Amino acid sequence: MGKTHLALFVAEYFDCSYYDCGDIDPAKASELLEWLDIDKGLILDRIDFWLNDMEAESALFSWWKRKRNALVLVSEHSPRVDHQFNLPDLRSRAHASMVLRLEGLNDEGINELFQCHLRSLHIELSSDVLRFLAPRLPRNPSRLMSLVHLIDQESLRDQRKITIPWLKRFLSPQL
Repeated sequence: MGKTHLALFVAEYFDCSYYDCGDIDPAKASELLEWLDIDKGLILDRIDFWLNDMEAESALFSWWKRKRNALVLVSEHSPRVDHQFNLPDLRSRAHASMVLRLEGLNDEGINELFQCHLRSLHIELSSDVLRFLAPRLPRNPSRLMSLVHLIDQESLRDQRKITIPWLKRFLSPQL
């Protein structure tokens, strides 16, 4: 979830196109890449699903050569793993690219993500409520984001301030 969530955020923030290659048949890669704007940023998530398919790799390499703007490939594995690619030119280009390894969030990162998402939704919590929630927050970013949305929806529905008793009553199954 972490890489996909980050990819979606980057796509929205930088106005890039986003495609999940796991949902697109590799045989359709050429067709997709043909009509994409080469001047617009592109994020191809789960690119692993297209690798080791010569037609998809050829289409990707051809498109990459013409690309004038940002391209982000999100993969489960480093592109520096040689068996990832059949096409030598694509392998070479991937090896020469910047590779960033994403680590899971530690407790501080989870707390920062929580605070950031609260701010983005204009949710204000008292310091007591934050202290109450801190040890109970899910460590999975997806579940954490779902919790924030649930808090937002439930508090709007009830038209109540978010307090510790309110959280205990409505969110006990999630915490």
